[in-house]
Amino acid sequence: MNGAKYWIHVVCLFIIQLTILDNIQLHSYVYINIYILAILVLPYGMKKLTVLFLAFLFGLIVDLANNTMGIHAAATTFLAYIRPRLLQLTFNREPVDEMEGTHKMRNLGWFLKYTSFSVLAYNVVLILAEAFTFANINITFMRILCSSIVSYVFILLYYFIAIKKKQE
Repeated sequence: MNGAKYWIHVVCLFIIQLTILDNIQLHSYVYINIYILAILVLPYGMKKLTVLFLAFLFGLIVDLANNTMGIHAAATTFLAYIRPRLLQLTFNREPVDEMEGTHKMRNLGWFLKYTSFSVLAYNVVLILAEAFTFANINITFMRILCSSIVSYVFILLYYFIAIKKKQE
């Protein structure tokens, strides 16, 4: 995916996130976060500092829009920090070195694993930072699980409708 197409998708993801998904109330158990797809599809060869900065910036934008005091920025920065390890864990080394963003994401099983681990890690940090306590840990784990599943479904919907369709 070239630079212009990537930024168009980033703008679309943020419009969807901030205008639609942030206004859906599902009994405070579910946070739908689709904008993290912008971090997941960055080219593997991009400098780590740039990825960290973009992730922090994306999280900060959502924090400013939702008045959430940095929890999205913390979660997206954590996701960007573990992203290289997740890529190595979910895929063998040689193809990862040659991969450039979503353009080379042809292996569906790998992408599903990578996305699911990423969404789960993001939601663990986000919801534990928001709860900031281990009281009612059962409810916290339920929120993490529900938010991860729903976010995963919405991310895959956007990916297959907007990104994957345009690549073929």
